Amino acid sequence: MIPSSRLAGLTACVSLCLLLAACAPGASPQASSAPAAAAPAAGTAPASKPELTTTPVVQLKVGALPLTSWAAHYIAQDRGYFKEVGLDVEFFVTGNVNEQLPAITQGQLQVGACASSAGCFNALNRRTDLKIVADLASAGKTEKSKGSSAIVVRKDLWDNGTIREPKDLVGYTMWNIAGPGSAHHAQASHWMLRLGLDPRSFEWPQLQFPEQYAAMQNKGIEVGIQTEPLLAAGLATGVHQIMATTEDMDPNAQVLFLMYWSGIENMGPMVGERFMVAFLRGARDYINAFEYGVDQDQIVDILAKYTVLKDASLYRQIKYSYLDPNGVLTPKSLEADAELFRDLGVINTPIELGPMFDDKYRQFAVQYLGEYRPPR
Repeated sequence: MIPSSRLAGLTACVSLCLLLAACAPGASPQASSAPAAAAPAAGTAPASKPELTTTPVVQLKVGALPLTSWAAHYIAQDRGYFKEVGLDVEFFVTGNVNEQLPAITQGQLQVGACASSAGCFNALNRRTDLKIVADLASAGKTEKSKGSSAIVVRKDLWDNGTIREPKDLVGYTMWNIAGPGSAHHAQASHWMLRLGLDPRSFEWPQLQFPEQYAAMQNKGIEVGIQTEPLLAAGLATGVHQIMATTEDMDPNAQVLFLMYWSGIENMGPMVGERFMVAFLRGARDYINAFEYGVDQDQIVDILAKYTVLKDASLYRQIKYSYLDPNGVLTPKSLEADAELFRDLGVINTPIELGPMFDDKYRQFAVQYLGEYRPPR
């Protein structure tokens, strides 16, 4: 349980709650080799480990947010993984992933990210110079990573039985961070449709996570979609109750994905492969720390240094943001979200994402590092 004395620090983490603020020809991604329950490890290099060119040193500009979803980036930077592969990485921190789109499209950023959102889908559909290359955040696969965001109901309405079941939501407003066309909108809509509810009968107004938290405290709103750390804070203090987590709504959700500017190929030898090797090393360190406790204190110190959540103790009390340790994407999830947005009238044109996927960088990195294996 999170002590009430920590709530001020939690509420101060406004930027931490921008995870979905956009919310948002290569080989087809393979299925992850990491077991769902065992998830998350340092790989064992195969006998046919490929050669990785690490010279000359290349300067790389990378878009990031000060959130734990970018943990792999910050760990790779702090532990020197980028330097080891000959990359001089400079982070450009933005408020949300949509803000990165113009810069990465023009090559001002060479690595960025986007979300399963209408804004990102529309940008990709314009056949801009972008490639989807790896997972950055997806639905949790373990008990420690499941439930980092959820539909929440104000606690008094839950306790008195006013809103206890999905059908009870009819007539209420679904407050969420990015309004219609966000990743949260997609996840909740998939869930509603399975239950016989029509997402188009709901209003989906935008309200930042801290404002949702405060509004529920003041009995100003009834239902919202909340995320960590305020999700755990609200449970601890009786502000709200969880109705459905991300995994309940869409267990295969692809929330965020890593993108390359296509011109990265011309910046030097194997620059895309170099970045992916360092990125996956950081991702595996992150998962090992929070799933298995390996070097957890050191990893928490890195995250407290780079992200807006500065209280190290809170990292041990909240659900961590999951990403696949082999970088495997779920293209079908993104394609299903794009189709859903069109059905709901959020997107007006057909979205073709297939040509945007390029799996060669991820495949190289996994061959170089070895498939992820949980630490012993």
